[in-house]
Amino acid sequence: MRIKTLHVENFRNYAEADISFDPGVNVFLGMNAQGKTNLLEALYILSSGKSYRASKDTELIKWKETFFRIKGEVERNDFNVSLEVSFSQKGRKLVRLNGTEAVRPSKLASFLNVVMFTPEDLSLVKGAPLGRRRFLDDEISQVSPIYRSFLNSYNKILIQRNAILRNYNTSSYALLEVWSDQLIDVGSKIMMKRAEYLKSLGVIARMTHRKITGSKEELTLRYIPSFACEAISSVEEVKKHFAKAVESKKEIELIRRVTLVGPHRDDIKFDVDGIDVGKYGSQGQQRSVVLSLKIAEVNYIKTTLGEDPILLLDDVLSELDDVRRDHLVREAVEKHQTMITSADMDCLKFLPQSAKVYQVTAGSVKVLNGDRC
Repeated sequence: MRIKTLHVENFRNYAEADISFDPGVNVFLGMNAQGKTNLLEALYILSSGKSYRASKDTELIKWKETFFRIKGEVERNDFNVSLEVSFSQKGRKLVRLNGTEAVRPSKLASFLNVVMFTPEDLSLVKGAPLGRRRFLDDEISQVSPIYRSFLNSYNKILIQRNAILRNYNTSSYALLEVWSDQLIDVGSKIMMKRAEYLKSLGVIARMTHRKITGSKEELTLRYIPSFACEAISSVEEVKKHFAKAVESKKEIELIRRVTLVGPHRDDIKFDVDGIDVGKYGSQGQQRSVVLSLKIAEVNYIKTTLGEDPILLLDDVLSELDDVRRDHLVREAVEKHQTMITSADMDCLKFLPQSAKVYQVTAGSVKVLNGDRC
């Protein structure tokens, strides 16, 4: 797949902008705070219906304006589609296909798939579990509509169950049992999907990591459920362990008034040669793991969907050393439609000569005339 055009209106610092993309590498150059990252964010929203860096859609509306609109033309192997996301200050969000059909925001991933790589991702290995869970959910949701459905249901169930725990009294027992059963049922399906995904992703990430390290180190991905589960071999097996965990935590949950077990508390660990790299690995090892993970994401989506995702690199080339940067360019950038932001023109030295280069200045985008440094 590839994205052909992007139109933004009243989005972040853009009053209006129209961009036509090259099917290969696209580079957005400019000083900080000029709007480079905003363009990648707009593409991410067209794929997921939400921002990866704003907690509220109102934050995306240009100052003193009442709405924002993002449109994109996507070309896939078997069809073309126009995607549109708009939001007003009144709180109305609208997602359209081909200008007319209104759909749920989660449906966008069925038409446009992206892999985002930001400097913050370099802390994925050693950061908080929430970031790793978000990584899991975002990536699986791109390739599995049923997982998106499970996740939406689970979040609603979790909200209801926590509400009961917060206001619990003797008459709430039966209702808590009902929500606990639903939590276990849907949560077990989520955990099974996560385990399957990590197993497949782990194989690809391990092979990629071997290339980066010259086969000197072996990477392993481990799924860490929030409760003891010897093997995630089937949904029924997970349900059995999940139910035991819920029962064992019941008293402390009533004291703390919050759900303590479930996929909302799961984690991932990354081992290099059997050592937890998040705790004991060097910064170089941690960056190699994250890079392997991102390249594995790209390849997993391609293998699963039969089409290349679009790669979004937000100022990461300068964060990598020569070996890791060259590997990223060779294994991902040169093989996919890629959007790259940078404040340094020197980044062009590492990219294909055919790359299309844009200058971004204060919410304005113009194509440079092919001058390379």
